[in-house]
Amino acid sequence: MRSRTGVDHRAGWRGATLGGAFVVLSVLLFGCGGTSTGTSPTDTSPTDTSPTVTSPTGLVLEPCTADGVPARCGTLQVLEDRRNSAGRRIPIRVVVIPSTDSHRQPDPIVWFAGGPGDSAVDTIGRVRPLLAANTDRDLVFIEQRGTGASNVTCPTFPDLPDTAALQSAIESCLASLQADLRFYTTPRFADDVDEVLSALHYDKANLVGISYGTTAEQVFLTKHPDRVRTMTLLSGTLLDVPVFERFPENGQRALDLVFAECERVATCRAAFPALRDDWGALWSSVSASPWVIPADRSPSGTEVSLDSSWVASKLHDLLFVETTQTSIPLVVHTLGATDDRVGALLALTQAYPQSADAGSAEQQMLPSAIRCNEAWARDDPSKLVGTDSFEYARDKSGAEWWQAVCTLIPKASDADAVVEPTKSDVPVLAFNGEEDPQDPPSNMAGAREIWPNSLALTVPGQGHDIDPASAACEIPLITSFIERGDASGLDTTCLSQLPPPSFDLALPGS
Repeated sequence: MRSRTGVDHRAGWRGATLGGAFVVLSVLLFGCGGTSTGTSPTDTSPTDTSPTVTSPTGLVLEPCTADGVPARCGTLQVLEDRRNSAGRRIPIRVVVIPSTDSHRQPDPIVWFAGGPGDSAVDTIGRVRPLLAANTDRDLVFIEQRGTGASNVTCPTFPDLPDTAALQSAIESCLASLQADLRFYTTPRFADDVDEVLSALHYDKANLVGISYGTTAEQVFLTKHPDRVRTMTLLSGTLLDVPVFERFPENGQRALDLVFAECERVATCRAAFPALRDDWGALWSSVSASPWVIPADRSPSGTEVSLDSSWVASKLHDLLFVETTQTSIPLVVHTLGATDDRVGALLALTQAYPQSADAGSAEQQMLPSAIRCNEAWARDDPSKLVGTDSFEYARDKSGAEWWQAVCTLIPKASDADAVVEPTKSDVPVLAFNGEEDPQDPPSNMAGAREIWPNSLALTVPGQGHDIDPASAACEIPLITSFIERGDASGLDTTCLSQLPPPSFDLALPGS
């Protein structure tokens, strides 16, 4: 759901995805397609011969496999509007990977996917390695309403400034929906999770989530505090912090940290001694006028125009992941120091080939329901922090688009949308990447005031996603935290021993 200018205002994801610098450019130039690597489908073939499990609420779990291991799969029909017992029901897919340990513990680990818009079930293959070290606990994946089996979509909405077209598209969308968006909010998802846990006879659970999933965890803790044994937050933000309004400031901070890291690493400093000047030249040039790849030099045979919003979006994508952050100095130098703009762009797309989804004519409506109703997701263009940020104009455009959209999205009641953070003694472990452009450590400041038994950790050099190097440290810490049920006394020395980044110093294949 990317706009024609490259601004990611339609989705506004906080989910964890592995992106590359030139995915969109590759699509524009080469028309490359392919499948997304973001999710792994669940194979629900009945290979396990254990008996079917049926709960009193009608949730039937049958043998299946998930990510190649024996599991139980089923679907619970929940009320769309919980106040109307005769109303419409929607399907919520559930997958349980049972513990095979002889000392199985009664409290499972429940995964909260990112987004909003990711299906916990569809992401099992990607996240199970993060959780599987806890062999003595069941792993539970509960699909959020509005994703997966209950996915609610509409044709993609147009950009501003054509407000008439935008209004017409939204009104047409709402008229065609077999869903009431007022009930597709995080608090209603929290109630679905509670219903599933009751159906499966779990008294307490250990919550683990990433990005938006950490928001859903906090909402669940507030609404169903007696259900939670521990809570692990990966790349999250406190519930009362308006995360989107901080995007410009946090994006610029992350970019400055990458530049500073390059200056500290001798090989990077030697390869790019004028990196900040390269950046200044690139940003001044693309801000003055778009870079144009003429049709006769474009592999797609069509003219491609790239403006400052495109550059800002690509930098934000690169900052997302530690393994792509390491290409930023090379990318900035290649574009900032060049006399041949077209040649530099083509060299980058050839050096970093990506297979990408060229875009969809459909968009999920779950983000609209959440972003237009929940306080943490407010995005007032007049309250954006960081006016001097490279992505301020991009984020302001996105905030204005959402402001226009939200005037037409049905409003949820306070009971369906409003949750205030409350103090809890539940043990909490939080990880935030030092160079995260969306959910940096500052967004978790004050956690101890809300959760006295909490530990907030900063992962050096990490962006929004968990990269392989830091995962080798974070997974044992998460495992130990859940086993102990206590954040105090964890040995976190592995964080200080993470290797420094290995920056790309030359274009691959050059």
